[in-house]
Amino acid sequence: VTRVLLCTGKIYYELADERAKLGADHIAIVRIEKLYPWWPHLVAAETLDKYPGAKQLFWVQDEPCNMGAGNFVTPRLHRLIDGKGLEYRFIGRVESASPATGSHKAHVLEQRQILEQAFAST
Repeated sequence: VTRVLLCTGKIYYELADERAKLGADHIAIVRIEKLYPWWPHLVAAETLDKYPGAKQLFWVQDEPCNMGAGNFVTPRLHRLIDGKGLEYRFIGRVESASPATGSHKAHVLEQRQILEQAFAST
């Protein structure tokens, strides 16, 4: 495993389906069930300790980047990986005043972009 995708909620199932479809066995998906209180040792055990070959750690959410858990977890994940040489990336929808686009077609396109970013080769 060289890339770990962290998420919470239903996006996990879409990520798991995409990983299976692509056969991306080098990518692990970790679903965090409880964000608060934040237990860095538990997150580390499920990511850094469990996947010592990881080079990338991504937070993936289907909410806009100014909503959802991303703003809460990003600084905590930065502290967790500080000095470990891991690349961190936040993946989510662009900032928005609304959590939904109001258009099913736009939603499907945005969801596809999230999945493409999570599984893009680097």
